[in-house]
Amino acid sequence: MSKRIALVVDDTPANRDFVERLMVQADFEVRGASSFAEAIQQVEGLEQLALALVDIQLPDSNGLQLTQELRRKYPDAYLVVATMYDQRSLVEQVFTIGGNVYLVKPHGFMELFKRLTTSDMETLRNEGNLIIDQYGPRTI
Repeated sequence: MSKRIALVVDDTPANRDFVERLMVQADFEVRGASSFAEAIQQVEGLEQLALALVDIQLPDSNGLQLTQELRRKYPDAYLVVATMYDQRSLVEQVFTIGGNVYLVKPHGFMELFKRLTTSDMETLRNEGNLIIDQYGPRTI
């Protein structure tokens, strides 16, 4: 079986490093990026992407645009948008453009890791839109 590939996009090196380590522990091959342009470069020529965790604020674009592009290119990918902002309008935008998970930093990382290590990707994709914040996970 080929390795599952995860893309981690965050312009804060400490955050990116932490999430990349979690993804490796969850048995993903990880590609990291600090910007929209770098993320696009990291997936260039990639046939399949299992998961992407995208910070909503990037220096050269925003995570919503990147999420939308990744959804178009990888319809089966599990797309997680991470932000420090717990705003209903942003949540709705993320799900409208095809995100699977709205993760509020830093609360949601360990819950996401738990889900990735106890469920298969198909189960996760089929559970519907998920918010992971300080109150824990909930579907909407």
